[in-house]
Amino acid sequence: MSKLTLTSCILPLLLLFTSFEARSGNPGTTDRSNNQLQRVRSSADENGSGTLQRMTVQNGSVTMDVDRGWGSRADDLSEANPLAHSGYRAPGVNGVPRPDHVVIVIEENHSYSEIIGSSAAPFINSLAAQGALFTQSYATTHPSQPNYLHLFSGSNQGVTSDSCPHSFSTANLGRYLLDASLTFAGYSEDLPSVGSTVCTSGAYARKHAPWVNFTNIPTTTNLPFSYFPSDYTTLPIVSFVVPNLNNDMHDGTIQQGDTWLQQHLNGYVQWAMTHNSLLIMTFDEDDSSQSNRIATFFVGQMVLPGQYSESINHFNLLRTLEDMYNLPYAGVSGNYQPITDVWTVGPPTPTPTSTPTASPTQTPSPIATATATPTSTLTPTATATATATSTPTATVPPSPTPTATATSTPTATATATATSTPAPTPAAPTALRATNVTASSFTVNWNSVSGATGYRLDVSTSNSFTSYILGYQNLNVGNTTSYNVVGLSAKTTYYYRLRAYNGSGTSANSNVISAKTKVH
Repeated sequence: MSKLTLTSCILPLLLLFTSFEARSGNPGTTDRSNNQLQRVRSSADENGSGTLQRMTVQNGSVTMDVDRGWGSRADDLSEANPLAHSGYRAPGVNGVPRPDHVVIVIEENHSYSEIIGSSAAPFINSLAAQGALFTQSYATTHPSQPNYLHLFSGSNQGVTSDSCPHSFSTANLGRYLLDASLTFAGYSEDLPSVGSTVCTSGAYARKHAPWVNFTNIPTTTNLPFSYFPSDYTTLPIVSFVVPNLNNDMHDGTIQQGDTWLQQHLNGYVQWAMTHNSLLIMTFDEDDSSQSNRIATFFVGQMVLPGQYSESINHFNLLRTLEDMYNLPYAGVSGNYQPITDVWTVGPPTPTPTSTPTASPTQTPSPIATATATPTSTLTPTATATATATSTPTATVPPSPTPTATATSTPTATATATATSTPAPTPAAPTALRATNVTASSFTVNWNSVSGATGYRLDVSTSNSFTSYILGYQNLNVGNTTSYNVVGLSAKTTYYYRLRAYNGSGTSANSNVISAKTKVH
């Protein structure tokens, strides 16, 4: 098929598709045709003149790129991420995936052109080449703190400076994740202790950790970076990483920040590429040299590599995170579009519920008499009284001189029934002895339960669970067999139990295990 023919076939289908894809019910949401909706790639190059690389629909206009790349995209950056073409499709709806884990790293005070292409940032540029690089990403304001608040809560909460402290109880990403029985944490380098509310400590700055300001988030989500796990399966669903002022390029050099990222997050990036997880790196603001244009990119198993030229900002990023987990919209984020054109997203796996029935259809000749008798055995038979016969699936034209009568008697109707048997509710897990016990934390362990898709955790100072540690009541810890419980008091006995769950229900409680934290 020629490219012209291919284009003429795909174009009307794509336009028809977009007319059925309107989203409604969310503030500020417009028809999905206002976003880039679909990228069509062809691996065949029929005449060497280029292949269809992308087709987009924006504001009702169709744009097709037929060369080897788009914008300033390097020659086939997708080759840097072979998983993008391995057939992997992240589960997702509404045009965005639902990663198992998202880690967002925020750097400081550099413009796009200072970072992208810089020889001082080889690791960052290698990640940008592996992932989706946004060439028109912008911070929302100056100075730093309002940008962090915009990204985390969809509002600057009335803050227009880097002043400290502040206290809010309004909507925010962390609170909405916890309300959805998901997990959240912020990891800040040089934070002196779990839950600390100090404005500064060493090279730590609270102005870069917006979750600290919200009283509706447990203090146990405010963690020193030393708590960032090496077992990435124990990460919260969504977490922020904030290097200190020396390593986020605020006071230190670009090379210093780049080296820190490689030392501390390269392991996670490599793991994410095979575990339905995502790294987002962005900057709070530029250095006032480039109209607040900043470097932002996504790297992960569900990311389609390339350079993307749509204009985005912190509100678009927040809206995308909210849509990933079907959360309400904080602040004004609902007025902004999610980022939908960078994902290798597939539809959710359907649950078979239908009972299809296939029945043979016959069209007898005008001189034939057909009698259909449904039975459980497919045995079509035909009895002919002359040389002319008919079958249940054939149409016999009338003979100009009929001399015989043929009788066709199909004796079966085929019925195929697909039956889906839901998985049973999982058995209760067995809680195991705690490990890695310190004065303020320990790791909960349990056995894996067949058929479970996740686990819920309770932690209490009462073995009858009449009360719970803040943030640890019915906590969804995901599909793992260990979880790090933090923010605890020294020399205190705690009790924990678990429940397994899947789509059919939740198990009974596990056995109860006690763990006593150490002395400082």
